[in-house]
Amino acid sequence: MNKSRLHTAALIGAGNLGFNLGLALHNKGIRIKQVISKSSVSARKLASLTGSDFSDHLSNVAADADIIIIAVPDKEISAVVHQVNFGQSLAVHTAGSVPMKIFSGHAINYGVLYPLMTFTQNNPVDFTTIPVLIEANSTENLTKLKHLVDLLSDNVHTVNSEQRMHIHLAAVIACNFPNHLYALAYDILNRQGISFDILKPLIREATDKVFHVLPQDAQTGPAIRNDTVTMDKHLKLLADSPLIAAIYRDISKSIITFAGKKELKK
Repeated sequence: MNKSRLHTAALIGAGNLGFNLGLALHNKGIRIKQVISKSSVSARKLASLTGSDFSDHLSNVAADADIIIIAVPDKEISAVVHQVNFGQSLAVHTAGSVPMKIFSGHAINYGVLYPLMTFTQNNPVDFTTIPVLIEANSTENLTKLKHLVDLLSDNVHTVNSEQRMHIHLAAVIACNFPNHLYALAYDILNRQGISFDILKPLIREATDKVFHVLPQDAQTGPAIRNDTVTMDKHLKLLADSPLIAAIYRDISKSIITFAGKKELKK
């Protein structure tokens, strides 16, 4: 058996990411030996699809697996690391905001496997196009991790913990923040009895633009034109929604300021 390859895995966490990652690895021939989750329902469901054992206790982790993957919320990783006996297994977490050094003193072989994507359990994604960021505590472990991730994705990047944190920050701003703004837009329309569907063609076109031009060059709207008359009208409509009004002011100010800086650079 090739010692530079990882053939078996134990998965801690069966939520949105864990579920998708476990299935993806299983479909590529990696034997999922075990699924562990606080929710025995989630663990049992993923285990049934991958032909693996399941448990809801960290003390039962299969330390003989080639790799132990921690796919739990960022804030829970430290507690998991402190409870698991990793043995000689390669231990990795899947978080964007947690440094690799969290394993120091708790695992001999460790690293990070961070898929840069938003996941939902009942909506399988095509891993081949997903950027996957990896890091490891030795050249040997990095080679093993890269061989594994190359099975899943054609878009693999080796980055350090600081770089990964900046990428995670950018991802939150680019993905989570716009989705929240969609939710606010839905609320504004819903209060007027208007379907959110009316915005979907606009959202689709605006999103598509970033694949063709720089985001700053695609900016439109009253703020980029410094149209204070229209912005004041909008703020009056938000008089009973001070939180949304504050967001509107701050983002408009950011657009105006950023546009000014862009002009200075030219």
